[in-house]
Amino acid sequence: MTSTAASKTVFDSSGEALTHRVTVYLGGPDDGAELAMEYAATWPEATVFTAAAVRAGLIVTVDGRIRPGLRRLPRNGLRH
Repeated sequence: MTSTAASKTVFDSSGEALTHRVTVYLGGPDDGAELAMEYAATWPEATVFTAAAVRAGLIVTVDGRIRPGLRRLPRNGLRH
């Protein structure tokens, strides 16, 4: 695992670099959000997912605050 002061690179079981945190807010991104789900993703996965989520009316943020223990972004949509 490579680490810097600003961000870390986390790899999944296949060795793919998960470099972005995708946060999906249900109820809004403010402190009063009813539910916020965080996922680790590659940049291409994060951009495709975010575009689809925004079209579906969800509020999503993407940043580089990746950390060990984040679940992988589901490849076939959200299932919670």
